Amino acid sequence: MENGSGMSIDALKDEIRRRGPWHYDVEIAPGVRTGAAEFSEGHAPELGRPSITDPFRDMQMLAEDLWPRGFDNRSFLDCACNAGGHSFAAKALGAGRVFGFDVREHWIEQARFLARHLPSEDVRFEVMELAALKTAEEFDVTLFRGIFYHLPDPMAGLKLAADRTKELLIVNTSGKPRPEPGLMLSMEDDVHVMSGVDRLAWLPTGPETVQAVLAWCGFPHSRVRLNWPTSNGWSRMEVLGARNASTFDHFDAKEHKISKHRGPLRPQLLNRLRRALRI
Repeated sequence: MENGSGMSIDALKDEIRRRGPWHYDVEIAPGVRTGAAEFSEGHAPELGRPSITDPFRDMQMLAEDLWPRGFDNRSFLDCACNAGGHSFAAKALGAGRVFGFDVREHWIEQARFLARHLPSEDVRFEVMELAALKTAEEFDVTLFRGIFYHLPDPMAGLKLAADRTKELLIVNTSGKPRPEPGLMLSMEDDVHVMSGVDRLAWLPTGPETVQAVLAWCGFPHSRVRLNWPTSNGWSRMEVLGARNASTFDHFDAKEHKISKHRGPLRPQLLNRLRRALRI
């Protein structure tokens, strides 16, 4: 039995297994998903066993919250794109030009493999450092997911992405909850595929910290879309930053019960956070 690419299902599964471990669960043939349990074994132990997430579900829910007509040809930048799952999902939801990059060749090889099996017109991937964004073209929407908390200087890193973003900047990050706003030091293994590559990193103590950094980056309007505790005592949050308040018209018209931190950051709190972060 063959899939649409002419590759037999057995050969396709062998390729998926060889390119593991996988973090994104993507269906690339009927009943064949990269996140299946059969592909989770047989890899070098030092690479780790990543958690499995469905990027198409994530992007579908995000698009429904923000745009009644989907991406509507907006260009999309996927920073630290992993296997490109959110890039493919954005394209399926109507995005125009799509570019994803990651510093790890492991993930970009997966993304290029997926591109041979999924609709990928005007979707491009590169192995690239975040610093290279200084000379990149601009995009309407940027996803900064799973990277803020892996950077030795997350504020400067987010500013690089912000400077290339015209409309909406989405920050999805782990955090380390504390009463006061700020950044908490984190040391990482640079071999595990789900870690950063610099060993030194910082975690925000809450969504307010991310909102303050977004405001400093030129995105004064923000909403906290997700914010929940995780089993290791950390948290996971998603903060949306916009240059113009009208970006959130559709979002604000919906009833959101996911997080109590929905409103824009109060000016007094923003000033306090800026002093705390020295920005």
